[in-house]
Amino acid sequence: MSGVAVRGRTLREGQGPTVVLLHPLGAGADFWQPAAASLDGLGVYAVDLPGHGGCPVPGDPYGTADVAAALATHLRGLGHERVHVVGLSLGGLVALELAAHDPGLVAGLVVAATVPSYPEDWREKWRARAAEAGRLGVTPFVEPTLQLWLTPAALAADGPEVAYVRRTLGGTDPRGYALACLALADADVTPRLGTITAPTLLVDGELDAPMFHDGAARLARSIPGSHRAVIAGARHASALEFAEPFARLVRDWVRPGNDSPDEGSRS
Repeated sequence: MSGVAVRGRTLREGQGPTVVLLHPLGAGADFWQPAAASLDGLGVYAVDLPGHGGCPVPGDPYGTADVAAALATHLRGLGHERVHVVGLSLGGLVALELAAHDPGLVAGLVVAATVPSYPEDWREKWRARAAEAGRLGVTPFVEPTLQLWLTPAALAADGPEVAYVRRTLGGTDPRGYALACLALADADVTPRLGTITAPTLLVDGELDAPMFHDGAARLARSIPGSHRAVIAGARHASALEFAEPFARLVRDWVRPGNDSPDEGSRS
C-alpha cells in the first residue's frame, strides 16, 4: 500500500463544532454542497477520498483502515483535535474505522447507508466491478448508480442531483474507482465496532436497498448506545436528494446536549 492520502476543503465557516463529511463511491467533496447549505452555525469540512475529486490515485491497493489513518493525519495537520464525522456508504466505512482506531479525534459520528462488511456475493461483485472499470472505465456504472442512489421522481425530473452523479461519477478516474471497489470488497469493521465510544447516529434511507437496512441493524446491535433514524422517501444518497432533512439530523446530533433520535424516528 502506498500513496494513500486525502484532500479536503472548507464548505462553510462556523463558530460551532467542526463536521467532517465523507462521500460515497464515485463522488467527491462536492457531494455535500446541498447538505452543507443547511448546516447553519457549524464548521463544515468535506473530504475527497483517495482517487476521487482532487485526491490522487494511490499507487497500490489499500483498505478503509488505511484511509482512516491518512484522514486522522490530515485532520491533525490542519489543527483539528476533536471533530464530528459524517460518512455515507464508502465514507461511512471510513468513518467507522476512524472512530474505532482514533476515538480521541471523533467527538460524534453519523453513519448513513453503510454496512460493516459486505456479504460474499457482493465482495465478488466489487472485485468484478474493479476489473470491469479497468477494462471499460466507469461509464457502465453511471446508470446503476443513479438507480440505487435516487428516487424515481428525482430521475424523472432529471434535475441537479442527476446531473451531479452523471458528471462526477463519469469523471472519476477508472483506476481510482477500481481501487475503491477493492477496498469495499475487503472491508470488515465488524470486530472493532464494540470499541467505538463516540455517540453514533445511524441513518437509513427509507427506500434504500434491503442490504443497507440490514447493515444499519447490524451496526446498531454492535455499537454501544447507538441510535437510528430514517429519512422518509429516500434511497441510498439521502444526503444528496434529501439534503435538508439529512442536515437537520446532523445539526441535532452534533449540537451540545443533543436529544438523541429514537429508534426508527423519521425525518
